[in-house]
Amino acid sequence: MSKSPRSLARIVAVVVPLAVGGALALHHASAQTQQPAAAQPTQAEAAVFDYADQITRLVENQKIDELAHLSLPPAGAEAVKLGDWAKAYAGEIQQQETERTKEYDDEVAKAQDFFKQDKFDASMAQVVAAYTIAKDQAAFLNFDWVKDLTAQVAKRASDLEQHGNWIESLQLYTDLNSLYEIDTRYKSDTQRLARRVTLLALYTPKTLSDMRRALQEQEDKEAGITTRPADSAAADAATFPDWHDYVAGITFDMCHDSITRARNDWVEQTSYDTLVQGGVDSLRLFLTTPELAKEFPGLADAQARDQFAKALDGALAKPADGKDLDSDDVDRILKGLVATSEQTVKLPANVILMEFTDGAMQKLDPFTAVIWPHEKPEFDKQTRGNFGGVGIQISLDNAQLKVISPLEDTPAFKAGIQADDIITAIDGKSTVGITIDKAVDAIMGDPGTNVALTIKRAGQPDKVYNLQRAIIHVASVKGFRRDPNDPTQATWDFMLDPQSKIGYIRITGFQDDTAEELRTALETLKQQGARGLILDLRFNPGGLLAAAIEISDMFLQKGVIVSTRGRSENVRPTIARAHEDTVVPPNMPMTVLINQYSASAAEIFSGGMKDLHRALIVGHRSFGKGSVQNLIPIGGDVLNPKAFIKLTTSYYYLPNGESLHRRDGSTKWGVDPDVAVDLTPKQLNDLLTERRDNDIIHRGPATSPATTTAAQDDTQLDTALLMMRLQLVQSHA
Repeated sequence: MSKSPRSLARIVAVVVPLAVGGALALHHASAQTQQPAAAQPTQAEAAVFDYADQITRLVENQKIDELAHLSLPPAGAEAVKLGDWAKAYAGEIQQQETERTKEYDDEVAKAQDFFKQDKFDASMAQVVAAYTIAKDQAAFLNFDWVKDLTAQVAKRASDLEQHGNWIESLQLYTDLNSLYEIDTRYKSDTQRLARRVTLLALYTPKTLSDMRRALQEQEDKEAGITTRPADSAAADAATFPDWHDYVAGITFDMCHDSITRARNDWVEQTSYDTLVQGGVDSLRLFLTTPELAKEFPGLADAQARDQFAKALDGALAKPADGKDLDSDDVDRILKGLVATSEQTVKLPANVILMEFTDGAMQKLDPFTAVIWPHEKPEFDKQTRGNFGGVGIQISLDNAQLKVISPLEDTPAFKAGIQADDIITAIDGKSTVGITIDKAVDAIMGDPGTNVALTIKRAGQPDKVYNLQRAIIHVASVKGFRRDPNDPTQATWDFMLDPQSKIGYIRITGFQDDTAEELRTALETLKQQGARGLILDLRFNPGGLLAAAIEISDMFLQKGVIVSTRGRSENVRPTIARAHEDTVVPPNMPMTVLINQYSASAAEIFSGGMKDLHRALIVGHRSFGKGSVQNLIPIGGDVLNPKAFIKLTTSYYYLPNGESLHRRDGSTKWGVDPDVAVDLTPKQLNDLLTERRDNDIIHRGPATSPATTTAAQDDTQLDTALLMMRLQLVQSHA
């Protein structure tokens, strides 16, 4: 198998100084700008172009066997090079398919073996793995043994829930939902169990930790694995967040505003009755989760629970006049539940308000949510890409707080903190038993303030680093690898193929300054003489609509980039159009990589590039998150809001007028690639591992082995590279 930068990249590119339009060229500049007439090619040159066109069409349609046996034309060295590219690529894809088939057969065999032993849980895990690899997933679900297994697992999941085994039940329902995601038959079960486990995580995190540890020990015992003592010791020493912090600052007005705005401005028609149903369902789950009585003793009183349950039933009763509920009715119901709670189960008012409102939002869509006061600082950091800190990525590794990597040009980077350093204390306080959330809270703070990190490094005495916090910028534009000519490893190499002059830029999210970062990267490629560009949006979850529009406009001369439409009169439709001036020449060939984790703004960009014929799209169908969320202040303080509702108010529409949003039961969503190339779960994991290691800045000897060759068969990138080379052969030098 080839390795990064792969066998394809090692073949010297051919530059043919003629312009004859092949199939691939139709995806690019022809729709954006008129090309000057070219001289007539010679017979040999025409043969090379025809051969390149044949390769292009076979790759586009993934006819790999035909590609492997494609005959060379009698056209000399240029055709030989094209043939080398094609055969190297065909061999890689064929090897991938051989490995995929073997992996699929192994997973099916394991699943069937476990099923015969009545080990339904273990069998289900293998079935999910086989399903993700299966070429025909619908046919796979129709196998009799698969239908029998899923029926048995559904019964077991229900039994586990009835006996309060929330985590095991959730695991099984999650597996079932992943198999039947399109018809959504297990969606409500999965959501219900997920919400119950979330309640434990919020209010009784130690109980949840103990439940998980007990389950893990049980699974280890069944598998003959001895649990490491360090794991139990770390769990015993761990500290947990206090639920009082989560509900602090919540007001009745925040809840009122959230529910009212949802009823009036949500993208689809809803009602106060539906929202109240969601709120009541959420509180009923709270009432029937016995572990919560450890924090809320009133829940242990059966009579009090019954009285509050009757109040929940009454909240769902229709008004005497039979009319639908209105905003005043919702206020009355919510205040009544708070009052009844005070007389019965004695839940704090803030808990009632938060749980009721969160339950109401769950009746809408997965992207609508309230950003409560305790969540606002983290939300601001994620959306703006800037925060006050020292500039390190951290993780818990064997109960030790470990530095994954410093971020370039930050206080930690400048001070000399390195990947794999262990943080043993923060401001003199030991990190033994600390959680990631607590560590982040302790290290972050207002810019200009100080924090002391005690660092343990292999082979060296402990050292205290006194760091001044600063605004930390999280870069969203990256290259193919760290620049080998930069001793600090702080800059990226954007030239994937120096001989063919093919650039590569990876965009990890669409932030406020992503467009400016991209301009800098493009300028670097321009100075290096780039002739083609691959933009990688795989695993890009999206971000800001404005950033997606601005970046799209850098490549497009004309046309609608995206439009939005909603239901409410308060939400105006929008249309974003391209301007004539571009940052990238409109005749520069371009390919965009997407996968099933490319969402939202990433889909707007890739969908616009496809519909306006500006770029070839390679990879896997995108996620299908085609909705617009508006951030609306709640609670009355518009100038200095303490909380927001992130409300879905519109849908995106691509230049062709289609919505890319994925709806329940739909079989069509997202952006479909021009060239579909799937990766197996193992390949996806290897690709993520390689990206993680490329992101790490190693300025000293690494204590763990680098895995820079983990993604040995990124056939999506290899497809994009081959198609780009063919494009260059078919265009001007």
